[in-house]
Amino acid sequence: MKKIHFALVKLPVISITLFFCCCLVAALIHPGSEKEIIDFKMDRYSFTHNFLSELGSFKTNTDETNPLIIQEDNTPSMLLFNGSLIFIGATLVLFYIQFKEVFIQINDTDKAQKYGALTKPLGILAGILYAGVGFVPHDLHFGGHVFFANGAFLVLFFLCVFHSISIYHSKFLSNRYAFGYLLFCVVLFVYLRIIFFGPQIGPGKIFTENELMLQVIAQKSIVLTFMISILAQVYGFKQLLRNY
Repeated sequence: MKKIHFALVKLPVISITLFFCCCLVAALIHPGSEKEIIDFKMDRYSFTHNFLSELGSFKTNTDETNPLIIQEDNTPSMLLFNGSLIFIGATLVLFYIQFKEVFIQINDTDKAQKYGALTKPLGILAGILYAGVGFVPHDLHFGGHVFFANGAFLVLFFLCVFHSISIYHSKFLSNRYAFGYLLFCVVLFVYLRIIFFGPQIGPGKIFTENELMLQVIAQKSIVLTFMISILAQVYGFKQLLRNY
């Protein structure tokens, strides 16, 4: 039970806190960027015009083709963001390895155990994909980076569905945790529609400032919502495990 408590309660809190702090510091020390297609230039990180992945690039402005646009070194921000994202990936793997175990240890319903078991392979895959985003910065290999990022959110959607069903069938956890996570699934589904069918942003793509802002703000919103949803689940498990 100590391993379960660490993976489901302590580690997620540590990981999310570290990720949030690293992103904040990385944003504060980011050199800024320029996007010629929309006539945008700023000497600091923009929360409305820069993707989170831009914190994890080796240099700034690597998508620009104009040789007059300076590419500045971004190593400090890159190390902070990518390192914390890899840690998030590892946390997801450990979380869902132990997620199914908690239903077994507390002798929960057969359905809770069955659906909990289905989250394990999805959780491991999601964790690997999120870590892959950190291991493959977008200016190292844009296609690979997009594959890991989009794949991570897609797998996360199915993972959250089975997670919610597991909680719903538990006789020890309140259904409010299931419905809360199911609400996140709905928000995540909307985000998936945006990234797969919305305006495409990237090297060689033509886009407007509003289209860029839509994708950037949507990305940050889903990440923040995900962190809040996970912390809500952590609170539920913390209350449950107090009796064991």
